[in-house]
Amino acid sequence: MRTPDPLFVTYWLGYANQKMIIEELPDGIDVINLFLINLDINQTLQHLYLTSNGMTWPTILAGVRIQQSRGVKVLASIVSNPHGNLSWNNIKDPALFASQVYDLVVHKWGLDGIDIDPEMGGEMPDDNFIEVVWHLSRYFGPRSTTGKMMSYVTYQYYADEQLLKQCNSLFNYVALMGYRWDLQTMVDQFKLYAGLVTSKKLLFGVKPGNDESTSLLQALQLTQWQPGHGLKGGMMLFNINIDKDFQYTNRLIKTLKNKKLIA
Repeated sequence: MRTPDPLFVTYWLGYANQKMIIEELPDGIDVINLFLINLDINQTLQHLYLTSNGMTWPTILAGVRIQQSRGVKVLASIVSNPHGNLSWNNIKDPALFASQVYDLVVHKWGLDGIDIDPEMGGEMPDDNFIEVVWHLSRYFGPRSTTGKMMSYVTYQYYADEQLLKQCNSLFNYVALMGYRWDLQTMVDQFKLYAGLVTSKKLLFGVKPGNDESTSLLQALQLTQWQPGHGLKGGMMLFNINIDKDFQYTNRLIKTLKNKKLIA
């Protein structure tokens, strides 16, 4: 019996010093997250930080279209506004926000969905954040009828537990971002989160490079590892811009995609 293909997801940083155009990213990537899109005080989104280091928005979108023509999904990775003191917890009108995000992300930008980054400087997701996610699920994720994706990234179980308990069915996948965890911690955290979101929707997160990085050896071990019951959802790689020659990325993709698994 053929099993579902595992996902390979990466974050592309438009503002990074390591200039890398989207169309140059290697084959085998299933989802590219545009990092980062900020919450905007006007109940919508803005890409000022993403384009703050010389990349123009039209140029980025031109690269997005090329990747989409190859079958790659491209999502807006949305985070709190570090300068505007606007977080997921204080969005005033969740229903209006969700509809405006859909109009902007899908109709105006032509993207394939959204990725939710809950980092809020120590502030934990509250009931308002949960309401926001439920309203977004009308337009994105498995509950919607639009075919657009919605994902969530996390590394603090105590902070995200309540949101994931109530919203796990609303996400296409959830990715872990404990890039500096050792191998055993990675596996232990995966098992912990799998109790909420199931293994098949959960991705290990890794990062190349020297800063807060995951060694290639450990990343390959995680790529090959499978839970005792069922299969993992795949792998997520943060900041592909660091991996200039794509050696790290290509090794993981080859290992993930070539592994023959039987359900």
